Parts: sequence; structure tokens; C-alpha cells
Amino acid sequence: MCGLLLDGVPGLPGRLQVDVGEQRAVVVPHAADRRRLADIAAGLDDPPSGAMVLAGGPVRLVPAEGGLLPHLTVLGNVMHGHRSAQPATKQAAREAGLVKAIGCGLEDVLDRYPHEITPGRRRLAGVARALGAYPRAIVLEDANGLPTWGSLLSLRPNPDLASAALLLITTSADRTAGFDDAE
Repeated sequence: MCGLLLDGVPGLPGRLQVDVGEQRAVVVPHAADRRRLADIAAGLDDPPSGAMVLAGGPVRLVPAEGGLLPHLTVLGNVMHGHRSAQPATKQAAREAGLVKAIGCGLEDVLDRYPHEITPGRRRLAGVARALGAYPRAIVLEDANGLPTWGSLLSLRPNPDLASAALLLITTSADRTAGFDDAE
């Protein structure tokens, strides 16, 4: 079941398909290429002429630093992902947010603000927030100097991640450890 298909997108060696439940990593040469490809894959930027991006449902981007709103707690950020994805009461968003946050191993930092937690925890909170939209694909932007996505996601297996295609975009092949396939 297709989660994300990229065809003819500059920076990719041809066609890339990531099915639901799969993890793929793409290595690009420069940070600017990483950001542009992440934006195109997530639907935040139009693909160049002749390129095609197809998704089997919602796609969420988790920026390298996690993409959290600084004025919200970890739980508030995760709840924001639920409330923006579907109409829900605050209580329903809180309950769903707790499930996603706990699934990502964040139960001990729910009341903290992004600047009060480690970069790895910010990244995981970004994943929990993205999962609140019940995406078909999650695009993970990477950056040097941060914990690798493979190491973070392998710490605590999360069954919710199996319901989405995961695409890691990085500038270093060394940072793809823990992902099934690297292009």
C-alpha cells in the first residue's frame, strides 16, 4: 500500500516509493537540498516541472529540531497535532495526545517546554505530534549534531509508526543506520 511516491524529483536517483510500514532513507549532498526535498515530499512546496509526488493520504513533516511550538508544553504540542488534524474536543485531543506521547516514550516530559528537553526528545515529540494527524507518510528531516532518527525510533518500538511510510532525508550516509533502505 503506497504511502509516498516521488518520481523525477531532483536529488533522487529516479523513482522512490515508500509503502506504509516501510522506512527509507535518502542521502542528498547539501542541507539546502535536504530542506527542499523534505518540503516537496511533504507537499509544502510544489515539485519541479515534470516531477510527480503522490501520497496515499496525509503527509506530515517532522523538521530536524522537531518542529515544536515553543509556547506549548510537550503534551500541548502533541495535542495541537490532533486538534489540527481533525475536529476534536480539548479532552479528546488530550486523551489521544497522551496515547501518542506515551507511545513515543515522552511520559516523563509531558509538562515541559521544548527548550527544557533534550534534542532527541524534541524530535520524538515532533513524531508524536505528526502521528496525531494519522498520516499515511511521515517525512523526517535530519541534521548533523542531533541524535540519529534510527537510534531514537529503535529505543522504543511504536506500533503507530507501522501505519505510516517513513522517509528520512539526510546529508550523510552515516546517519541512516536503523532504516531499511538508503538511496
